Amino acid sequence: MTRENPVKKIQSWGQSIWLDYLHRDMLRSGDLQRLIEEDGICGVTSNPAIFKEAIAGSSAYDEAITALIRAGKSVDQIYLDLVVEDVQTAADQFRPLYEQTEGLNGYVSLEVSPYLARDLDGTLQEARKLWRLLDRPNVMIKVPATVEGCLAIRRLSAEGVNVNATLLFSLERYRAVAEAYVAGLEDRAAAGQPVSGIASVASFFLSRIDTLLDPRLQEIAVAGKESPPAAQDLVGKVAVACAKLSYRIFEGVFHGDRFQRLADLGAMPQRLLWASTGTKNPAYSDIKYVEELIGPDTVNTIPVKTLDAFRDHGRAEATLSRGMAEAEAVLARLAGLGIDLEEGMAHLEEDGIRKFIQPFDSLFQKLDEERIAILEKCRDYQQLDLGCYTRWVQKRVNRMEEEGFGRRFWSKDPTLWKKNTEVHEEIRGFMGWLEVIEAMRERLPEVEAFAAEVRRAGFRHVLVMGMGGSSMTPLVFKHCFPVGAEGIPVSVVDTTDPQTIFRLAAELPLADTLFIEASKSGTTAEPSAFSNYFFDRLQQLKGEKAGANFVAITDPDTPLAERAGKLKFRKTFLNYPDIGGRYSALSCFGLVPAALMGLDAGEILNNALMMKQVCGPDIPEHKNPGLLLGAALGELALQGRNKITFLLPKAMETFGLWLDQLLAESTGKEETGLVPVTGEALGDPGVYGDDRVFIRYRIGCGENDAFAEVAEELKKLDHPLITLGIGGREDIPGEFFRWEVATATAATALGINPFDQPNVQESKKNTLRILQSGALSATASGGLRVAGGGADKVLVEGLTAFLARRRPRDYLGLMAYLPDTAAIRTALRELQALLRDATRLPATLGFGPRFLHSTGQLHKGGANNGLFIHMTYRPQQDIPVPGLPYTFGALIQAQAQGDLEALKKYGRRVLCLDLGEDPQKGLADLTGLVRERVTT
Repeated sequence: MTRENPVKKIQSWGQSIWLDYLHRDMLRSGDLQRLIEEDGICGVTSNPAIFKEAIAGSSAYDEAITALIRAGKSVDQIYLDLVVEDVQTAADQFRPLYEQTEGLNGYVSLEVSPYLARDLDGTLQEARKLWRLLDRPNVMIKVPATVEGCLAIRRLSAEGVNVNATLLFSLERYRAVAEAYVAGLEDRAAAGQPVSGIASVASFFLSRIDTLLDPRLQEIAVAGKESPPAAQDLVGKVAVACAKLSYRIFEGVFHGDRFQRLADLGAMPQRLLWASTGTKNPAYSDIKYVEELIGPDTVNTIPVKTLDAFRDHGRAEATLSRGMAEAEAVLARLAGLGIDLEEGMAHLEEDGIRKFIQPFDSLFQKLDEERIAILEKCRDYQQLDLGCYTRWVQKRVNRMEEEGFGRRFWSKDPTLWKKNTEVHEEIRGFMGWLEVIEAMRERLPEVEAFAAEVRRAGFRHVLVMGMGGSSMTPLVFKHCFPVGAEGIPVSVVDTTDPQTIFRLAAELPLADTLFIEASKSGTTAEPSAFSNYFFDRLQQLKGEKAGANFVAITDPDTPLAERAGKLKFRKTFLNYPDIGGRYSALSCFGLVPAALMGLDAGEILNNALMMKQVCGPDIPEHKNPGLLLGAALGELALQGRNKITFLLPKAMETFGLWLDQLLAESTGKEETGLVPVTGEALGDPGVYGDDRVFIRYRIGCGENDAFAEVAEELKKLDHPLITLGIGGREDIPGEFFRWEVATATAATALGINPFDQPNVQESKKNTLRILQSGALSATASGGLRVAGGGADKVLVEGLTAFLARRRPRDYLGLMAYLPDTAAIRTALRELQALLRDATRLPATLGFGPRFLHSTGQLHKGGANNGLFIHMTYRPQQDIPVPGLPYTFGALIQAQAQGDLEALKKYGRRVLCLDLGEDPQKGLADLTGLVRERVTT
């Protein structure tokens, strides 16, 4: 005859068997489901020790942990995500049982942090959070049954939260727990809320009682004091006696008139749960704490080993109500031996909290170690080949570590940059970019809902109208990422060139275009002019409804925010005033256009957050990609290597524009600075001077690395080379953050404030004065015309003489107030390379007026080591700026003239070239002359 499974048979006596174990493997393999079906397991309990064993003691969670780390999650968040998923999965597997038993069984328990055992408010807050996150009716929140815990149990029960009161040892404390549960239901009923469907258990810990008291009893017996046989006779009996007497308290509370009134309203009694039922003493039966405590309205949560033992040789009989008189005698004799049971139980409570804190800490330490290890493996590849400069950079990094640089950086310590206390508040006030990722995560629903609204409204194009930080990031997204499946194509205008404005107005489906005016200050002249022009065009098409095609991105309380309200813009996104424009890539200025393009804004932030984690204060400076890169660039600049030359794959070319602004505007001041060189064609290694640092980007495994060969040549010539590797375009958001950290770090070596731009405003003021006075000149004073024919001689002589003024470690700056078309850009790149080869100087290129908001700060505020070739043309078409007394042609001319005045004021060497009415032809003529006739 087949023996009936005693685990299942227990249920006939009114006791539920729960499993004191939870592991992801058992959830996936079907083991839990088999236990439910074959053994009649009715629930699961977990605790920090169980999760520590599961998560830290197996590989089952590795993939999930890695994914969470890549998503930028903290250790707290990783732990919470893992345990919530496991508890939810287990609860779902028990859900049929829960419904079948009408809420009696099928529960899974999850514990609040053991650190909150004495913290009422903290316990309430975390219990509510877990209840909300788990979002299952058949879960219980475990709350330690401390004095504070009892208060929490009452409050949570009144709120309808299922509570497992844990770490119970004392009979008096159990009475308090039962009272808290009943009082909580009474509070709920008094508030007119239903009391049905709320479940609770009180977990009485058993084996630990005997483990504590047995040695004391044996000492008394050996010492021969006060009836030693009596002391020996109590060994191994106290825990079961306490459990039996607690059951008598249960009957008194839940079989009495007071609870009956709640039962009549549908309330369920709080069942006693026997916990810590694995036998610790090998001299006892391995199923002692199961076999001796079988009775109705109880639960026994059993470790796997004990479950297997009971299944093998256990007997299912009603034993709980037997021997009540003997149980009373046990406790009476214990007191007679001078053992204070309540004192011992208080010790067990403290010890129980500590024993849960230890695995909790151990698990968090393990997760943190794993997080750091995975971050170091996952962080984008960064290799520094610095040659003879290695020791200088190492000294700086060592000094940074000694001074706690990373911690001070993340605490926004302004003394890293300036000792002058007058600027400390300003520095702190512009470091909000350190927290912007989390802030934008909170705003993702707003951004994504807006993108969906725009799609539903039928818009077919987006035009971002901005300058500098307001336009650079959208340009990167536009050129480095394809439009998403449901996205809208995005264009960016950041030039006042009338020819470009004409082209955009002709090409765009104006009525179906969403225009984004982006300006941090809300007063930037160019976006305001663009907005005026296109708003006027939309008014002609839509009248009073023109505002529905416009969006503003600006700081709070700016003139743009006010104007957007008056003109009934569709939406105004208020950005963060503690973030400067060039550090705003991951704020509304970057994320809103990206979301409209159909890019996954959440994944953009996750990728950036991953980089933030590896650049964080807990990553040592020598392993921290942002701090280490910045330390290297700062120290190399002090050693004379300040021309930061980027070797960018074609897929990342536009990222160079963003780097130009970040580096030049952040560091180009106080007669120093890093000079970014982007877009410069590869040259023979011999054309590169000893002021260069090379930053080489590699995508993926580098199979198609166009720079591999030249990189080896550069290293042989002792040029510092820093190689950065990313997996693909999806890692570019992380690069924004890497470079923001690196740039701010480099500024500490240079002793400058990376968050101001003291010289930018000067050109703007000059422009305004020129426009107001009407003092525009067709050709800059002393300028040369590129006319072809007989005028070539004058041009060649002038250009040759100008280039002869160069000094060692100078650089060339091509400043092109020209239309940014593919043909003109190609021609300028050719000219850039020719001049670089002819002079052996780094050659930079910027389109005006874009560069005024980018490298313009460096040109005027950095060292006087630039030779600037200032190129303009004479547009044949012009457009009035609605509402203003000038045209776009006048505006760009005034900007060129105003910047020229500022450069000359600072004694900069400038050559002005007028390319005539056809800039493309003018450039072709100029390039031909440089190639064939200019000698240096």
